[in-house]
Amino acid sequence: MVVVTGRQKAYLAVRGSAAGVFVLSATVVPPGVGAGLLAMGAGIVGVLTCIGVNAGGPGERAGARLEQQQRRTVRPPQGDWPPYDPDRVVEGELADP
Repeated sequence: MVVVTGRQKAYLAVRGSAAGVFVLSATVVPPGVGAGLLAMGAGIVGVLTCIGVNAGGPGERAGARLEQQQRRTVRPPQGDWPPYDPDRVVEGELADP
């Protein structure tokens, strides 16, 4: 059985309302500035509900964990840096001696 949390219900209610207002603005409201503003407002609400939905979710945390593991295996350059004498650089390019 699928358990729907209160946060998911709120998300679906807001997105469903935005979609409903968008459809109503296209079909019921007389054409003009009012219908356009209503449609744009519904679109903005629909887009804004997407921001942060997956932030911190299990998928994002799993990806971040793999990325951190990969970064731990990479070593920074050892020894002198840059690995050549500065006098070998001519006009920004490495020149042979």
